Amino acid sequence: MNKNAKKNILDEMQDQKMLKLEEYGFWILFWALAAAILIQLLMGGTLRQIAGEAIVLLVGSVFYVFSSLRNGLWTRNVTPTRKGNLSAAIIAALLVGMLNAVKILKKPEVITNDILPAIAFTAAAFVVCFIVLELFRVVYRNRRAKLDDVDEKTEE
Repeated sequence: MNKNAKKNILDEMQDQKMLKLEEYGFWILFWALAAAILIQLLMGGTLRQIAGEAIVLLVGSVFYVFSSLRNGLWTRNVTPTRKGNLSAAIIAALLVGMLNAVKILKKPEVITNDILPAIAFTAAAFVVCFIVLELFRVVYRNRRAKLDDVDEKTEE
């Protein structure tokens, strides 16, 4: 095994720049995948057609969320709040609602049987998103408290 394979040859400034570039790359890929999925769905794509992009987006998202929570991190400039989670759930529900509205409006004839499931799906997206974000907020707070407690004990 090559011992130099894991050795960091960058100085601190180069290392920070590399981390920033990797962060930008991650977020560009994340939003590009999300946009690709959304555009394909708006163009009438099926779940089977977006499965590849959805799986990659899901795997990356799950890794990011669980790694962040495990390390007691949320974001650099925002702490999770109930109000923020409510706003995010509303945005997610609006996106789902708009996607359903576009699909309904593409049909030649709109009937009530199309509208009611779309409203129910939009409401379900709001509820599920809010519950998941609140769960993450509680996990984050507990993990942060545990890590801060450990840090204080090691300093003493």
